[in-house]
Parts: sequence; structure tokens; C-alpha cells
Amino acid sequence: MTQHRRKIHKTPHQVQPELTGGTITIERLAHGGYGVGYLDGLTVFVPRTAPGDSIDVRLTEYRRRYAFGEIQALHQASPYRVPAPCPLYEDCGGCHLQHLPYAHQLAHKTAQVQDAIARIGKLPDVPVAPMLENPQPFHYRNKVLYHYDAASGALGLVARRGSEILDMPHCLINDPRADAVMARLRTLTATQPALRRVLHQVQVQVGQRTGDVLVTVFVRAALSVALQRQLWDILHDLVTGLFLHVKARQTPALFEGITSPIAGAQVMHERVGPWLFRIEPQTFFQVNTVQMERLYALVQDAAALRGHEMVFDLYSGGGTIALTLAPHCATVHAVEVHRPATLLAMQQAAALGISNCQFRTGKVERIVQRYLAEGIRADVAVLDPPRPGCRPEALQALALMRVPRLVYVSCSPPTLARDLRLLHDFGYRTLGVQPVDMFSQTYHIECVATLHRS
Repeated sequence: MTQHRRKIHKTPHQVQPELTGGTITIERLAHGGYGVGYLDGLTVFVPRTAPGDSIDVRLTEYRRRYAFGEIQALHQASPYRVPAPCPLYEDCGGCHLQHLPYAHQLAHKTAQVQDAIARIGKLPDVPVAPMLENPQPFHYRNKVLYHYDAASGALGLVARRGSEILDMPHCLINDPRADAVMARLRTLTATQPALRRVLHQVQVQVGQRTGDVLVTVFVRAALSVALQRQLWDILHDLVTGLFLHVKARQTPALFEGITSPIAGAQVMHERVGPWLFRIEPQTFFQVNTVQMERLYALVQDAAALRGHEMVFDLYSGGGTIALTLAPHCATVHAVEVHRPATLLAMQQAAALGISNCQFRTGKVERIVQRYLAEGIRADVAVLDPPRPGCRPEALQALALMRVPRLVYVSCSPPTLARDLRLLHDFGYRTLGVQPVDMFSQTYHIECVATLHRS
């Protein structure tokens, strides 16, 4: 017989009043750039705080076991706290850690990787190296997406709170060439009502090694040929190529419609080490060119190739990792779910004269299971998944294949820790993790983990 739990009704005197705020001391930084403090036993996450800050906090959002809050007053500043160099830092959602000296940003990010692997992955003995610092912690971003607000005329980044667009003439983490493009577009937009009515977003991509610049203007409806010509006339001395993207539907996907060239080159190029890569408006490319070179060097070192190996490059994107590894091994099998990225990788390989890469489009877990069924075996597998990490089926297939060496590139320490635990259960040992500061002034962290089959 089914038993039903009796519902207990509390009197008003028995119901505990919900906390609204209080005074706390920030004890550490957590993933997301939040400072962590405790209010009557409740864990509270507060942005823009530093370990050692004593603050009055106003709770803004409750969860079952924790809450989020905002600073109401700073009673005692942390010895780590410094004035943020950006005047819009408190309002902008682009950066999270400008109030900390760069050396302390690195230390706290390293500690977050260690905490995730020990707490989420239950692997406290995995060695985590100190964060590989960015030699250029400002003005490093080679790609930026600006938003336009027709009501206010602001052309910039989304505010930290709400959906307001902050007009931003200068961004301290973006390549200055992007600021120059946006200054010209602000001038044109101010004088063209037809552009103001349809403008939605602007993407700027910069080849920091080559000087190439691609600009894509996102609009809600088609632009006249005359207005397209004006866009090119005002930007032609700053950009290599100019594109127009008419969004067919308002969805979270950035490219949801037709992209067509207005004028100039239809691709830009960027040099990574000895390689010259083609980049199109939709191409995924790491936003920090200097640190990308160092990241790929770490991957190559971790792969420890001797020239005879078969390598899997899983979640391969535009094939940059596959193509940098190809000269050092026998064959690379690259797998990517997005067909345009696969086609671009094939074009890259042809342009570079690389013939030992095979590119396939499909879900990684399905393709790897197919390789397993076909008897295709890898000596080394490189995994570079998006933020949600790898599907368990993909990791299980690699384990069944008994791939001796794995190199896992991650942009999310929590999902990296989860997947390292799963690989541990499948018989792999993590030799070490090297965090890389790819996204200075923000909470984001890139990592390279090296694993051997036990």
C-alpha cells in the first residue's frame, strides 16, 4: 500500500524570516569571479569583492543552500584590492577581476582549478601547476561583439545588471583596432536613421600578427546598397573585409540568417607560430593570439609525438590543433559537429599543404564509437570540448579503445574536474594540469590536462 507523507503546516511563529542581508567577510574567490562569505551559516556569493573585504551585503537571489548578493557598503577593504583601471568596471559585464592585482588574479585562478579537481573530481592528488600568465593582460582580445541599443544610441557591451547596453568608446581588454572601427560606426550611425532602425550587433575580428581586420554588421532587415557603400567608405582604410548578416530570426544563435560580403577580402588571416590560418566571420578562433600559441605548444608537448602516431583531434573546430600536430605524427583524424568548421579546416589543410589530416563531421561520441567498431585505434587523443565538456559515451569509447595518452583542453574547470573523475574511473591517471590565463581580467580559465592509461 502506498504511504503518503503527512504535510506539516507551520504557524507564522515557526516560519524563519528570510534573510535580507548583513555584514560578512569575504574568505575566498569562487568560479565565476564571486567572493564567498557566510551569513548565519548561509553561503553568499558576491561579485566584485576580494578575500579580506568586510562588507554589508544585500541578498538578491536565494537558492536552496546558498544565495547571491551585492555590496551595500565596504567597511574594510582587502589588502589585495586595487582601483579598477576601467571607469565602467562596476557597471560593465565584460570583466570580473580588475579590482585585483594581476598576480593575485593568477593565484586565485590557480586555487580555483585545484579546488574544482579536488572537490568536484575527488582527485586531490592531481598536480596543478601555477597559472601560465598572460604577458599582455590588457588589449589582448582579437575578437569582440558589440551590441546596439536603438533607444539610447549606445553601441557597446551589455551591462552587468539587466540588459542595458553601455556605450563604450574604449575597452581595456580589446585590441585598440576594434575601438577605432567602432568610433567610425558611431559617427555613421548618428547621421543615418535607416541604419539606426535596423542595426543589431557588430563583430570585429583582428589578426594581431597580420594586421587583417574583418567586420560583420548584424542587422534586423536588409540595408540598401547605398548604405552598404557608405559603411565601406567610412571603414575601408581600417578593415580588410566587411560583411553584412541579416538575422532571419531573433534567436540566441549569433549567425541565424544570411551572411554576405559588402566589400574587401572575404577572409582574414592570422599567424600562429609558423602557420597562417584563414578566418571567416563564423570561424571559432581563440580570442588571445599570444596565449593561443603557448596553449598549442603545451598540447604538442603533452602529446609527446614521435612521428609514427595516429592522433584523434576531437571537437576540432576549424582544425587549428589538428593542423599544428599533423607535421609531428603519421595521421590525424579530426572530428567536429559543425559542417562549416569542417569545410574550413579542409581548406586550411589544402592551403598549408598538409595531406595527413582526415576531417569528419558529426557528434564526437558517435564518430568515436564508429571508429571503435571499425577497428580504428589512436595512440593519442586530444579533446577540446565546449564549456559543457565531453559526453560520457565519448570518454567511454576512448577507454574501450584503450588510447594510451589523452590531452584534454578545457575552458571550464568544473566540467574538466567532472570528466577527469570519469576518466579516472575508466582507468586513466591524470599526470598534471596546466592552467593558462587566456582571458585576463575575467574569471574564465583555460586548462591543459595530460592523462595516461593506467
